[in-house]
Amino acid sequence: MDPSAHPIKVTRDPLCAGEISPFQYGQFVEYLCNLVPSMWAEKLHDGSFEGLSPYDFVYLKETDFQEKPWYPSGATNRAEYTRDHETKVDGDACQKVASAGQRCGPAVAGGPPCTVGISQDGIAIRRGVACVLSVYLRQEGVESPVRVRLHREGKVYASCEFRATGEWKRYQARLAPSRTEADATLAIEFRGPGTLCVDCASLMPEDAVGGWRRDVVDALRALKPGIIRFGGSATEYFEWRDTVGPLEQRKAFRAWGGLQPTGPGLEEFVQLCRVVDAEPLICVRFTGRTPQDAFDQVQYFNGAPDTRMGALRARNGHPEPYRVRYWQVGNEVGGADYEAKLADFCRAIREADPSAKLLSSFPTPGVIRGGGAFLDHVCPHHYAIADLAGAERDLAAIGSMLREGAPGRAIKVGVTEWNTTAGDAGPRRAMLWTLANALACSRYHNLMHRHCDAVEIANRSNLANSFCSGIIQTDSHRLYLTPTYYAQQLYATLAGSRPLRLDGDLPANIAPDVSATLSPRGDVVTLFAVNDGLDPVTRMLDLSAFGDAGQEAAVWTLGDREHAGEPDVTNSFGKPKRIAPVRSTFHAPSARFAYRFPALSLTVIRWKGAR
Repeated sequence: MDPSAHPIKVTRDPLCAGEISPFQYGQFVEYLCNLVPSMWAEKLHDGSFEGLSPYDFVYLKETDFQEKPWYPSGATNRAEYTRDHETKVDGDACQKVASAGQRCGPAVAGGPPCTVGISQDGIAIRRGVACVLSVYLRQEGVESPVRVRLHREGKVYASCEFRATGEWKRYQARLAPSRTEADATLAIEFRGPGTLCVDCASLMPEDAVGGWRRDVVDALRALKPGIIRFGGSATEYFEWRDTVGPLEQRKAFRAWGGLQPTGPGLEEFVQLCRVVDAEPLICVRFTGRTPQDAFDQVQYFNGAPDTRMGALRARNGHPEPYRVRYWQVGNEVGGADYEAKLADFCRAIREADPSAKLLSSFPTPGVIRGGGAFLDHVCPHHYAIADLAGAERDLAAIGSMLREGAPGRAIKVGVTEWNTTAGDAGPRRAMLWTLANALACSRYHNLMHRHCDAVEIANRSNLANSFCSGIIQTDSHRLYLTPTYYAQQLYATLAGSRPLRLDGDLPANIAPDVSATLSPRGDVVTLFAVNDGLDPVTRMLDLSAFGDAGQEAAVWTLGDREHAGEPDVTNSFGKPKRIAPVRSTFHAPSARFAYRFPALSLTVIRWKGAR
């Protein structure tokens, strides 16, 4: 194609009246299978002994389920292993191990000594990073110490001992591994005869950040997400109160089939947001709840310590209010009942915190009529963003609804979940890992730039693991970042605050798809150009509106470093940076120059101009 046929001329004129909010680069966390556990630093699975369960969702059923269960160890022929529902500390049950045929009850002497216990494999440990072991123990007839070992194939890397009593008691020790091991075993053992009950077991590395994995926190902070939403389908059936307070008083539950750990609750989520300089956005349950429930939740997080719920928060160890500003009423709910009750929920939230920013569930005329006097945002979900025209039509339809249903009110759009798909269970879901997905998400970011006067918030789904959709992928001891992570990082860290109008009639089907943004000071233009085709494209760029002189322009290029020419390539633990940005410079002899955009790439060009 003749590069001069469709030149890209960047003007100084703003494309629309709005500014690009950093909240457009938001992320999304929910209780979904192993999403939250993949971010949490806890080394043990099922520390409350509820029993692991398979997920309700499938990517590759042969490899999906990676959690390691507890299993009997030692002289298993001499012990009975049961889950005790009567003497538990938390949850539904504790683990009971009775040697020589004994059970939790009156001790029965007899039988030769034997060593029995429980174990869990797959424990990743690092030399130089100690872990804090905590566990509740109760014994009957056990005269020897309870021994805990981190070991593998006869080599013990760390150990400790506890003297359990006849009453439940919490024990704690610091285990400093003598070497690094990706697949160690934790064993809790005692020399019988006797009976030992175990509950609330935890092995937390000391380098965790408020309980979260340090490597995940570092990756999330580098992403500059702006705002992080906690919501999802589990919002409409889990009880937030079960996720706060002392760990031994919390209740484990299952989301999408997967057992969720008790440690990462809503307070820990808010604390994570603060650590990475992001605003938290919390979804309030609507199903089966009342406005009073919403009031209590908001007051718990934001109320003064002398309020009823603020006092509870203070007793739980955090007297200072969290000051969570953004609250969404319900997740993917709607219909006549929601439309009729929305205003009451909004009133209750504002009564608890008059400064709260309120978001609806899916926008409809009824939602806008019912809650328009209170709402700051209405919230569609876009899970087919490869169809940009369809997403743009939806934004136009929402704009019409707002103008008709809430005239004069500056209600914004918050796309609180978006991606190229929300389903495609099975192998097809691998599309979310790919370079092609990163380019589709980049084009959606360009679309949001163009509609920043309407779209203030956008939360891409999902942050971690989540059967390929997570842009951070972890296993027990490492992580890698997907192509979409790197694309979003480029937008979040390099984009300006004002979208600029491109001069001329540029056909939508002509590559690349371009967004031009201007820095707040008006001295830097940043172009985002997406070429999702299989061939490179050369285009004329005209930045003369910002001065005629040439310069060395900074360039970031996201593409396949192996140049396979395949849109479905991705990163992996073996090749974690196959698709990652490469920074370079480009010498432009003047402000009008031809640029060759590589096939299957996102190119970011930063141009310094006169103000």
